[in-house]
Amino acid sequence: MKPQETPRRFRLILLLAVACGALTMIPALRAADEPQNNLIQMLAAGKPAIGIWSGTTPSTRATRVLATSDADFIVADIEHEIYDFPTLHRFVLEVADFSQRYRTTPKSMPAILVKLGHRGGWDPRQEIAETMRVGPVTGVWVPIVESGAEMARIVSTYSQSEQTALEGINVSEQGGHTAASPLWPLNPKGRLMVVAMIETDEGVKNAEEIIRTPGVAAIETVHISEPDAAKVVKLCLQYHVIPAVDANPNDVKAKLAAGYKLLSLGWDYELMQQKLTENMKAVRAATMEGTTSSAKQ
Repeated sequence: MKPQETPRRFRLILLLAVACGALTMIPALRAADEPQNNLIQMLAAGKPAIGIWSGTTPSTRATRVLATSDADFIVADIEHEIYDFPTLHRFVLEVADFSQRYRTTPKSMPAILVKLGHRGGWDPRQEIAETMRVGPVTGVWVPIVESGAEMARIVSTYSQSEQTALEGINVSEQGGHTAASPLWPLNPKGRLMVVAMIETDEGVKNAEEIIRTPGVAAIETVHISEPDAAKVVKLCLQYHVIPAVDANPNDVKAKLAAGYKLLSLGWDYELMQQKLTENMKAVRAATMEGTTSSAKQ
């Protein structure tokens, strides 16, 4: 070894040591200083949150519209969309990027909840673990949960697997290898949440054991009767679980009065189609009026 190489190698080793030290310090600072995301803050304070379902995750332009909207949350549906985690990864990062760069008024980025492709009974634990590692995801929305055992198995993912791609380098307070659950409201300081869907008669029959499972944050009911949905909402309020539902300007007051707090406007592509249809009808009507007036002249 040449004499002049010794100081150079020493400096390189020192720089690597400093960098490794910084990496271990950053997670500790993040855990101490980072607040809960805006969605969980709102729900914890008893405020309603308004969001939208996305069936257009591969579309960058649609993602920009969602990211710069006034939505409190976005449900990225990979059950009915392209089941592709690289696409989901890009969508999650684009929401964060576009929200920061293009929003015209200051507001937190919409929280992202991923609607899983796996149903509760299909054991979605691996999918949940993979989903939580693609980027800044707030939690998952699990279809067709039918028993307390299924709900407990879903929640167990957060105590048995890494919750971010950085946990292997000692990110603290993120579940996985630590004692603290990352799930709100099980952990009042939790930054992640699980929403379960009750969609079948079996789910309604076992609704109470599903809802009272520690770690579930919210319940959405679909494809069941109004009396059964009312029963589920009553159980949610009894066990301090957030009821979730679709809403529109005409029925939102009634939904709030019934106890719903997690409100979605529906699918992004349906809203775009609705607006396009309205504009098309208006323009065609005006065109017909103009044509009729010209013919009379």
